[in-house]
Amino acid sequence: MSSAKDFMTVVYIVVCLVGTPGNFWIIYKLFRAKLWSGASVQLTVSQRSRIYIFALACSDMILLLTLPASASYNYHGTWIFGSIPCYTIRSIEFFAKLFSVVLLTVMSLERYIIVCTRLRHLYRAWMSLVPLAVGTVFGVLVPTIFHFLYLEHFSVTFPPSDVTWVCLPMMSNDVFNTFAQYTFVVGFIIPFAIMTACYVMLVRHVKRKYKRRRAATMAQPGKEPRYMSEVRKSIWRIAAFHFVCWAPFWSFTMLPNFIGDGGEESKSLIYCRLVSNCLPYINAAGNWILYALLNVDVRKHIYNQPKKKRKFMLKFNPVNTSSMC
Repeated sequence: MSSAKDFMTVVYIVVCLVGTPGNFWIIYKLFRAKLWSGASVQLTVSQRSRIYIFALACSDMILLLTLPASASYNYHGTWIFGSIPCYTIRSIEFFAKLFSVVLLTVMSLERYIIVCTRLRHLYRAWMSLVPLAVGTVFGVLVPTIFHFLYLEHFSVTFPPSDVTWVCLPMMSNDVFNTFAQYTFVVGFIIPFAIMTACYVMLVRHVKRKYKRRRAATMAQPGKEPRYMSEVRKSIWRIAAFHFVCWAPFWSFTMLPNFIGDGGEESKSLIYCRLVSNCLPYINAAGNWILYALLNVDVRKHIYNQPKKKRKFMLKFNPVNTSSMC
């Protein structure tokens, strides 16, 4: 296990060095470049997208700030930060993981509604708060509060006199199974199904629109436009990254449900669980690249801001020439 812990420590350090400055850079740039213009009464699609990306970067940043404590806990096998940080850090970590998924789900849902449906003419900024509020309550607050209520910080003594401090939610098997299944459904199954459906229908809408335009202009069939290829690549890149980061994590979270009371995890399964625990952090470290750095609208908004120029006024005191003669 020592080699596995050393390897995971290196992974945690790399993730922290990549994700923390990246998310901080996005937060700083979007805040400095203004998320939206005060001149417009109604938020545009681009402005709402930048607000979601800003909130996503903040959520991922908060999650990555809990990484040193989690990495220390995984490496040493004991919680060395005390009782209050146990409840606060572990709850914040759990909240940030789920809230990031809710934001990504609402982003994909809003993008589908605005691009693919006729509701875009009636869609207002406050309407996106409805799925965001529902997802936050049932997909974030309920599991986080439940997790917090069962969280305990206590010591375990191993012979001859080794004391290990534990910071874990202490649940019975039935309670844990119910909690794990509920969190698995609201934290992965439903969000991934919504995101997949929205992005698939978005690609189909772009293809259908292109075919109609080509048929209207009586153009000959040829190579598809570059923007269609870019849209498809972007969507597949986002979907694959989300699935790779979250599917193994939830698979090994649900594993105790299938092992049962009498089963034991093999050494390989323990290694896999150790690796899967770091995948949400990798997701948080890569979201700023997928949703901000590779987003053309965000890049233009950040880099095309007019630079403020200082105006220097040269002031001359009036001189009475007659007094000098």
